[in-house]
Amino acid sequence: MSRRLPPLLATRYFEAAARHLSFTQAAEELFVTQGAISLQIRKLEEFVGTPLFIRHARHIELTGAGQQFYEACHVLLEGLEKAMRDLTSPQHQQTLTVSTIPTIGTLWLMPRLASFTSRHPDIEVRVVSDIRPADMQSDNIDVALRVGKLPGQRYPEHFPAVNLVMLEKWTDIEADLLFHDVMVPVASKAWCDTQPAIRHVADFKTASLVHTASRPHAWREWLKAYGVEYKPPGHEPEYGHFYISLGAAQDHKGIALIPEVLLRGYPGRNELDVLLPGIEPVRSAGDYYLLTRASSPKRAAIQKFRAWVLDEVEAASSH
Repeated sequence: MSRRLPPLLATRYFEAAARHLSFTQAAEELFVTQGAISLQIRKLEEFVGTPLFIRHARHIELTGAGQQFYEACHVLLEGLEKAMRDLTSPQHQQTLTVSTIPTIGTLWLMPRLASFTSRHPDIEVRVVSDIRPADMQSDNIDVALRVGKLPGQRYPEHFPAVNLVMLEKWTDIEADLLFHDVMVPVASKAWCDTQPAIRHVADFKTASLVHTASRPHAWREWLKAYGVEYKPPGHEPEYGHFYISLGAAQDHKGIALIPEVLLRGYPGRNELDVLLPGIEPVRSAGDYYLLTRASSPKRAAIQKFRAWVLDEVEAASSH
């Protein structure tokens, strides 16, 4: 019997976009352009004969048919991936599932991961990109990289908020601090050459600012920490993730407010200037953490990965 199956590439792109509810995040996870994601999803919608997404100006949502198809293809792709791991991995090799928020995964983890693999060839690392709170037990996640607050942790009121929730449940979780979240304003060197100079923090109020949807109030709260009241005019550009905001700054769209750790790993950082580099830095009310399961049966492999990550953090901080 002939099977009527959707194209696998389009299905893979759709599953990532539906899981993130973002074409941008799907593109970051799969290391393709947003245009490639959009094209494949349009082809898939033509194939099934119905819209799978409702497209709004700044976000997307699944249609009823899209939700039904997502549930089916998510299970399918998870099964295919597991089958491939079982077929291709040596019997003695362990697999660690690492869940990371997209931009720290793209700019910090992935460029370094080959050194862990060469040091520990018996451990396969499966990286999953997701901005949602991790459910480490239910989703079989061994390690997570997240930014946010630990349970019960308090920060000074003037620290800019980090509104991301790191985990669904904190039972059996150990946390290692990786980086403090310190935001810095950046713009392209070419943009700076054509715009009025920024000499004081208050000068940002009248400049062209780039906003990031994952931290929608970052500019207002960062400026408030320096005693400057700011109300966004409502017509400034907003991008889904810090990686995209960095690209917008590089493309001369204005000044982006970016976590310093992400700027250090950005490929185009040499085209960007940090504005007012001499001002006292302000920490955010949240930090970057490595989260691990304390009683996991893979504890030995997890500890090797943890030690490697902490070594990489220490090496980066010494430069």
